[in-house]
Parts: sequence; structure tokens; C-alpha cells
Amino acid sequence: MLIRIRLNLNRLTDNQLVELAQQGDQGAKERLYLKYKGFLVNESNKLVENCGLDFDDTFGSLCYLFLWSVYTYNLKGGQFRGYMKYYIERKIKDDIGKRKAKMPHVPKDAPFI
Repeated sequence: MLIRIRLNLNRLTDNQLVELAQQGDQGAKERLYLKYKGFLVNESNKLVENCGLDFDDTFGSLCYLFLWSVYTYNLKGGQFRGYMKYYIERKIKDDIGKRKAKMPHVPKDAPFI
């Protein structure tokens, strides 16, 4: 007789959920996503208001970055929440900086000014 034990994902820490997600557990990925969906929505709204982007495209891109932060997180270093926020914010700034740097009227040495 095969007995399957289902973990209560609500009781696990972020690092434990990330470890399970990296091993392919779909439930752990979903739990992490639901936990940080509000953060992703807020960041998407900021970009929509400040940059005039489409919400659906922006939210989709941030969800993709979120999944990559799950896959690239090193379990030995710090907390997942801090890493995920830093990873997403850095990617956003890099992308905006690259786009502004291509504009002829923006100074190349200071694209965010």
C-alpha cells in the first residue's frame, strides 16, 4: 500500500518552499506565487503609472522574473524575500536604463536623471 504524505505548505518558510520549487514541486511554486502576488501587482502598478506601460504585459514580465528569482536563488545566502525584491528591482532598472540609453536626448553617463 502506497501512502502519500502531503505537506502543509502554509507552515513552511520561504526558503523551504523555494527548495521544494527548485526540485519541481508545483504546489510550492503556487504557494510562493500567491504569497508574493500582491508585491508583483504593486510593482506592476508603479511601472504602469510612472512609465505608461500596459499592466498585463508588465505583470506577466514580473511574474516571469519572479519565477527566475525562484530558480536562481542560492539557498545558502540570506532570505528569499530580500533576494527576490532585489533581483526584480535590479532587472527593471537595467531594462529601463538600457531603453533610456538608446534615446538620443538622454545623457549616456546618467540615464536615470
